[in-house]
Amino acid sequence: MSVTESKAVSKASKSTRSPKKAAVTEAVEQALANAPVEMVPVSQLVHIAQNVRKHKPDPEKLQELAASILSVGVLQNLVVCPMPDGMLGVAAGGRRLSALHLLLEAGSLTAVYPVPVKIVEPGMAMYVSETENSKRENMHPADQIAAFAKMSETGDTAAQIGSVLGYTTKHVHKCLRLAGMAPALLAELAEDSINLDQLQALSATEDHERQLDVWKNAYGIYRTPRELRDAAVMKEVAAEGNSCLMFVGRDAYEQAGGGFTVDLFTDEGFIRDTVLLATLTREKLTGIAESVAQAEGWSWALGRPDGISTYGEDAENYLLLKQPEPVMTGEEQARVDALDKQLGELSERSEQDQADFETMDYAEAKCQAKIKEIEGDAAIRAWSDDVRAKAGVVVSLSRGELSVRRGVMKRCDLPEIVGDTDKTGVNQHLSSIRTEDIDAAPEKKSLSAVLVKSLSSERTLAVQAALAEQPQMALVIFVHDCLKSTFDHRSYTLSTLKVTLHAKTGLMLDNAPTSADGLAMQHLTAMHEAWQKLLPEDWHKSWDWLLTWDTPQLIAIMGYCLAKTLDGASERLSDKGGKAGKDLEPVEALLNFTLRDWWQPTKANFFGRISKELISDSLSQAALGGASRDVLKMKKGDAAERAEEDISKTRWVPDCLLPVTDTPVLPESDAVTAADSDESTAATQDAETPSESTHIAA
Repeated sequence: MSVTESKAVSKASKSTRSPKKAAVTEAVEQALANAPVEMVPVSQLVHIAQNVRKHKPDPEKLQELAASILSVGVLQNLVVCPMPDGMLGVAAGGRRLSALHLLLEAGSLTAVYPVPVKIVEPGMAMYVSETENSKRENMHPADQIAAFAKMSETGDTAAQIGSVLGYTTKHVHKCLRLAGMAPALLAELAEDSINLDQLQALSATEDHERQLDVWKNAYGIYRTPRELRDAAVMKEVAAEGNSCLMFVGRDAYEQAGGGFTVDLFTDEGFIRDTVLLATLTREKLTGIAESVAQAEGWSWALGRPDGISTYGEDAENYLLLKQPEPVMTGEEQARVDALDKQLGELSERSEQDQADFETMDYAEAKCQAKIKEIEGDAAIRAWSDDVRAKAGVVVSLSRGELSVRRGVMKRCDLPEIVGDTDKTGVNQHLSSIRTEDIDAAPEKKSLSAVLVKSLSSERTLAVQAALAEQPQMALVIFVHDCLKSTFDHRSYTLSTLKVTLHAKTGLMLDNAPTSADGLAMQHLTAMHEAWQKLLPEDWHKSWDWLLTWDTPQLIAIMGYCLAKTLDGASERLSDKGGKAGKDLEPVEALLNFTLRDWWQPTKANFFGRISKELISDSLSQAALGGASRDVLKMKKGDAAERAEEDISKTRWVPDCLLPVTDTPVLPESDAVTAADSDESTAATQDAETPSESTHIAA
């Protein structure tokens, strides 16, 4: 029996029962009270149709019940009625009879095993069965935890407790661990104010104060077991540069009971209560969202630290509507034109020798701010009243700044809207502004598995070379992997290095033959030859010669050997971000690695292996618009050569080889969208990119 299966079933109060049913129940209880308990052989008992419990019992639970009966006997009598053939039909206690039959089949009991029963009239059998099953209540989880804890204090093991009470050893172990939870939480469990899954999530930390803080400050979707567990194990985070702390304010955080841990190495300290800070952040964002919704007429409002993502749970719950084309009034357009003219005049004056650049920069900033405000008002006004009546607004933090995402639709509201074709006009309006869920954009052309493997192998070789040149970093990664396997053997985090004492460089070369003459292989080959010259004859037969080497030498050669075990090759782009060799990113960040320092795309390794359309897209991303258009008119081979020549003059590499924190050079049409991307998007490349102004109506 799992922990989650032991849930209390609420009893129906007597006041909710009908008078007739109450009378029948009273009659059944009276009949059972008058019937004496008799012992009959198990072979005389049979199942009958009058038993209202029709579903077959769970096999695992039935085995547990059988084990309990074998250990302590049948503790509760069965209710039976006489049958015409002399047998006794079981009206209440069918599961116990099935468990007894299991024991008979296994040879653990004999046919004459005595079973306690109460005998009632056949006409009463159905009522007895219904009454017993409707009144049955599983042992409450809080009672289980308390009972197991008391039995454990007497010296009983989990296996002994389970065998006596009919539970699995695993289930008893879980309950015994929960017995050490904060007493206040156990009290809430008994009152059904917290469920067993939530309690189990909070047990990720043994700190009672932490358990209570997390539970007290969590609400709504943040009370799911996953959210609770993440919050419980979250460690202190640096206060310096923390966007949530800057948004809420240090004073507000401290006034709410939050504190800081300060050490000798930082003036700002560390945030001690991250759960409280998250709660304050949500509350403040929610207040702003509600103000925006009320001022602009949106149906609902939500405040959250991260923006709405276009994948995962957010994608299942929300649909992001496209910003409708803003239309400015004549007066607004005239003001924008005047401000544009003013900006042009300021630009001309800045070219003069005696220009006051500071003053003109300030004037330009004011003009641009006014234009942005006018355009923001027009963008807000573009949302129709029909859409506002159904959709909502989400306020979040993006790069530490306030971000307002209008036009967020709850998916549960979509069926109603889709069916509304004539009454409100909402359906027609939505059809023109809904996101790619309905009018999907052309699917992005994917790369072949062979090319992805080749590119990720090229990237791996480059990182190997960079890592080999920094042996101290290789040692750091190796020690970290050793610690994970030694002190956290249950960790699901894979080791960074594939330390099988087999270098992966040759495999990378097989995957990407064009890398043989690349810069990374040149460095790796030079290092390999240099180290090989230092190895004595028959070096592999003994390590005595290594005892003469000093520590820096040992670290250096170990770093080289470890670097060559790195394996980031993959045959498909990552689900999140569409990256080739995404597992290399932590190592690249540690090394401050830039792929373009080691590798550049050529006709042989990239352009000759993709379509002309993708070649054109690549040149466009590298801000080579003219070349991008020219290659579409060329033959494939010529286009690849042209791309290699032009790209060699830039620092461009394919987006699939960039870490998610890097932003590739974009054409002007995409640059504005990328500039507004969410802070979490910069970390994952998968979250929502706010495409509208964060202007808030007064």
